[in-house]
Amino acid sequence: MKTLNSFFKNFSKKELDRIIKNFISQISLNSSLILIQFFFPPLMIFLYGLNNFGIWIFLTSVPSALSILNFNINSAAKTEMSILFNQNKEKKVNEIFHNCLILTIFLIIILLFSSILILYFYNLNIEILKNFRLSELRIILGCIFFSFFLKIFNSIFVTGIIYKGKLYIETNLDIFFNILSKILILVFGMFEPNLLFAAYALTITSIIGFISYFYVFQKYNNKKLSFSFSLVSTDKIKSLFKLSMPYYFESLSSLLKHSIQILLIGLFFNASVVGMVSTAKTLFYFMPLRIWGVVNKVLFYEFTKLYSKKNFILLKNFYKKFIKLVLLFIIIFLIISLSIGQMIYDYWLRDAYEINYVLLSLICLSISFDILSRSINIVNKSINNFLSFTIYDMIINLTIIVLTFIIFNFTTNLHILFTLNLIGSIIITCQSTFIYSRLKMK
Repeated sequence: MKTLNSFFKNFSKKELDRIIKNFISQISLNSSLILIQFFFPPLMIFLYGLNNFGIWIFLTSVPSALSILNFNINSAAKTEMSILFNQNKEKKVNEIFHNCLILTIFLIIILLFSSILILYFYNLNIEILKNFRLSELRIILGCIFFSFFLKIFNSIFVTGIIYKGKLYIETNLDIFFNILSKILILVFGMFEPNLLFAAYALTITSIIGFISYFYVFQKYNNKKLSFSFSLVSTDKIKSLFKLSMPYYFESLSSLLKHSIQILLIGLFFNASVVGMVSTAKTLFYFMPLRIWGVVNKVLFYEFTKLYSKKNFILLKNFYKKFIKLVLLFIIIFLIISLSIGQMIYDYWLRDAYEINYVLLSLICLSISFDILSRSINIVNKSINNFLSFTIYDMIINLTIIVLTFIIFNFTTNLHILFTLNLIGSIIITCQSTFIYSRLKMK
């Protein structure tokens, strides 16, 4: 508590209370996710089998490919609503929200149509899925697609809940449904080790989650975001669409670096290799990303607020402390991971997969630079001014996919892919430093 008070000494008691609640909720969320990441893979491997686990990772990556059509309107809208809220422009906040709603519904319709094309016209007869009947595959993917769409729709409710900085409300819901989905998948697996039942469990959780998010949205928005067609306009939709472009490129970059890379590995390697890469990234990439995400997500709104109120002196001092904190985190992470990471991984999965030290090192160094670049860029992102960063990031990750695909046709060496990932991470970190240096704070 003393550390928090020192870090936020220039904030009011009300602001500090909100920040502490957000910190506690984020710590709880990430602690639960870390526990899930530790226990869920080995338990699912035990209940469904090593091969089915790799296939499940592959199948759940397929709908993510549709993110290429998802412009992530709600992230842009949430930030813009936060800026307007801190400038006491409540009417404009309402306008942004309702135009966001219309755009999101339109995008879901496009994604739904695209998923139907994949299910009924794409050839699913590939090596990793050779033991599945086509009808069964369509049901499994249909359930995963359906859950994916409900999650997108939930983002509308989340936007209406957290734009005032009360991140903890949405976070507590996220904790509950993350745990519930994993528990149901494992429980269903106790009765029948068939991925069809895992898909049913995911669907049930998503339906309950949709109802719950809608209820909480209704409870916390105090009718300030009540719908009216008069608030919808073509100009506002165009403006919001433009603001969403950097978020779209950011999602596309993440899609290329994670889901598409998993699909690429699945095309050239077997299910065991897919499972090994997925679990390695879970422990050495996504876990540190989630841990640092506690700080990043909580402080994101504070940067938005300080910039909106033009409190640039406090903003600069706050930013310097933030960068020092991220550098300390990265150093601690690298020391632990590179010294005992391999032992932790082997113990975690009871030697189910074998990971070499070079691959582990490449993953750890890559996420270190990724965390640093995101942290350097936080001020730009907090005011919806990070388009150039995301464009460079997307181009780099697309180049990595193309180069890897070409190289894998001649030699299948995983080290090549992750070496390219590391080089890309270093380049984008340098670029983010340059972009921040051009930000005007006067």
